[in-house]
Order: sequence, then structure tokens, then C-alpha cells
Amino acid sequence: MTDAQTPRRTQAERTRASKAKIIQAATQFFAQQGYRGAKMSDIARTANLTEPGLLHHFPSKNHLLMEVLAERDRIDGELIDFKGYSEKNDFLSSQQKLVEHNSTVPGLVQLFTTLAAESIQKEHPGHNFFRERYHKGRADEIEMLRHAQESGEIRSDIPAEDLAAMLYAMMDGLQIQWLYEPETIDMVKVFSNFTKLLKPEKD
Repeated sequence: MTDAQTPRRTQAERTRASKAKIIQAATQFFAQQGYRGAKMSDIARTANLTEPGLLHHFPSKNHLLMEVLAERDRIDGELIDFKGYSEKNDFLSSQQKLVEHNSTVPGLVQLFTTLAAESIQKEHPGHNFFRERYHKGRADEIEMLRHAQESGEIRSDIPAEDLAAMLYAMMDGLQIQWLYEPETIDMVKVFSNFTKLLKPEKD
């Protein structure tokens, strides 16, 4: 390694570390205060940066929001291989694993729930993100549900399109109840019982 290469690599590492701190701080404030309530100055201060320093990495609040949302999806994608579960005829286990993971990260669940509700308004910067996320998510689940129905893992008397919508409704609604009453609502247990309703009845 030459002396000329060392500063560039060190700067790249500093940049990655700064961005990670910003995303972590933004996740906290977006979850607690929503997109509109969160202030860039608070996020910058929590990340040990000036506001101009934050804007150097993320030129606007919209850019930062999209990065936070993309980071959450990236983490979920790394943790859970839905396609892999589907190929193993174990679709319900993939859903259960996601719920189990979400139960360990209440801050991220609160972030998603808060921003998804805010983004219903078309002028919200997250509107298209969430709309496309639900659209693509349902499409992927419909495909996997049909495969699970063909293999006999999932009951076939309900259309896969309806089952996909039901799964999203169950997960999102259950998360809201759990956020309000985590000491009362056992999210993992309730979802596990729900999946029993999706299995074919035994003769």
C-alpha cells in the first residue's frame, strides 16, 4: 500500500462510519417523531455532526428517509431468504422467522409502522416507496403461496391473492397492538397460532 492510497481508504472508512451513524440516528428520530416531526439538526447532533456535515452525505431529508427505508429492507433480506424457504416447502416458517426477528427490534417496527401510516398521503415522500413495497411484496407472496398450495403446505380453498393480503393485514395489525401492549401481546405466539389456520385440514 502506498502513502497515496492510505488517505483515500481512511476517508472512505470515515464516510461509511458517518453514514452509518446518521442512518442509526435518523431511524431513532423517524420512529419516535415521524418523518415530519424529526429534525435534521437533531439527527446531526445525535450522529456527532453539524447539520452541513449531515447534508454533505444526504443532501435532503427525503434522501435520508429513502436510505433509512432501504437499509431496513436490506437487513430483512439478509436475515430471511423467503425464496429459499419456498423452495423447501416451508413458507410458513419464513413468515414466522420474520415475526420472531421483528420482536427483537421494536424500534425498527415502530419506524416502519409510523412511516407507513404517514405515507398514505400522496404528497408524503415515502408514499411511492410504501405503495410499491406492498405491491411487490404481495406479488412475491402470491407466487410463494401458490407454490405452497400446490405442495400441500397451505390450504387451497382460499385464493393466494386473498391469503397474501391477509398475511400483511395480520402482521401489520399485530405489530401495532404489540407496540401498544408489549407486555400483554405475545406477537410471536399469536402469529404462530394464526399460521395454523392456513394449513390444510387433516382428514
